[in-house]
Amino acid sequence: MKIGYIVPSCSVSGGMAVICQHANRLRKRGHEVVYLSIVEIRPMDWFPGQQVPIHDAATWGGDLDIVVATGWSTAFWLPRIAARVKCYFVQSDETRFHPDDSRWQHLTTLTYYFGVHYLTEARWIREWLKNSFGHQAVLVPNGLDPEIFGPAEPLEAKGSKPRILLEGAIGLPYKGMREAFEAVQDIDAEVWCVSSYGSPEPHWHCDRFFEHVPMQDMRRIYSSCDILLKLSRVEGFFGPPMEMMACGGATVVGRVTGYDEYIVDGQNALVVDALDINAARNAVQRLIDDTTLRGNLIAAGAKTAREWDWESSINTLEKFFAELAADPQSWYDNSPRPKYDRSIAFAYDMMSRSVLPEDIVPVTASTPQEAFPPHVQRLAVYMANSLAFRRFADLARVGYHVYKKSRGKAGAIKRRLRRLF
Repeated sequence: MKIGYIVPSCSVSGGMAVICQHANRLRKRGHEVVYLSIVEIRPMDWFPGQQVPIHDAATWGGDLDIVVATGWSTAFWLPRIAARVKCYFVQSDETRFHPDDSRWQHLTTLTYYFGVHYLTEARWIREWLKNSFGHQAVLVPNGLDPEIFGPAEPLEAKGSKPRILLEGAIGLPYKGMREAFEAVQDIDAEVWCVSSYGSPEPHWHCDRFFEHVPMQDMRRIYSSCDILLKLSRVEGFFGPPMEMMACGGATVVGRVTGYDEYIVDGQNALVVDALDINAARNAVQRLIDDTTLRGNLIAAGAKTAREWDWESSINTLEKFFAELAADPQSWYDNSPRPKYDRSIAFAYDMMSRSVLPEDIVPVTASTPQEAFPPHVQRLAVYMANSLAFRRFADLARVGYHVYKKSRGKAGAIKRRLRRLF
């Protein structure tokens, strides 16, 4: 099969790592796979064994059997890429990435109304897509690659103090890095930090900092540390706790969507409220003091990591794509499916260029609530009240009138010629 993944970035991230696993493993099975990047193309050598070619989505002209959107911003490119089958790989509820009631939050929500084939990595996302939008998403669970993650020689030998690892993009508040640093501020331990975006503030307790770490180097960082503390408030299926388990460490995590895909509190990790700084601090201190508990969690965590493999998941993915390629309607239920609306893609383009204002006008009480999803209503009211959009609409209406008139004249000329000849 010819398969294209529309990607929002070429930089290191957990979401991109999952996409790389899909694409490279499908390629190894003989399929023709490409990345279609909506941003500037950069080398993706941070992912071990990366062999999938990268193309500019804007200039791509090839033919595909299947094209896959991989995030909310890439979903708007689905109508622009020619393919027999169009899919949307949902890795989280990405509306939570944006401020409440912002234009970006509403645009993100609109992508989940698109009438395409859905697949996801976590059970909670599958249920959310079904309950909120009526989609029957196929579950393709994430795995753990033992060639990338496992016990390794530490970057630095462990000393007398325990070593705590904080991992996450500091520049994204919902990753909870500020809270994690606050939790370990007064603990008598070494603190290491890995961030793909943003740096620690000067007053934070941080003994060693790593930025934009290639995946193949992470195992040595994990193996250098005793405890991973991760307090994300937004996740789909978060990989670092499982990666730490595979490398022989103990973990403390926040109670976030997707944690229970593989974590059992008190069995293979400790779970706390992601915003409860005291609980996080106490959990870390408990693992420092109770070496028996820590050993039990490490042993159970290593067993958990061994149970999640990529090959069985790629079997599911390959079967799903093959059935879609053979019969694009095979995974649709009998209910009406909304079609992809190009006007939404146009609205996204206008907003991303800041042509339209930031604030969304609230829906009025007279708006027919049953006619369209609430996010469509809000976007429609918002655009209708935009002077820039009204002017553009007026121009488009004049242009369309001229176009129709010219087509009518051309049709009349053709009919006269047919009568003559």
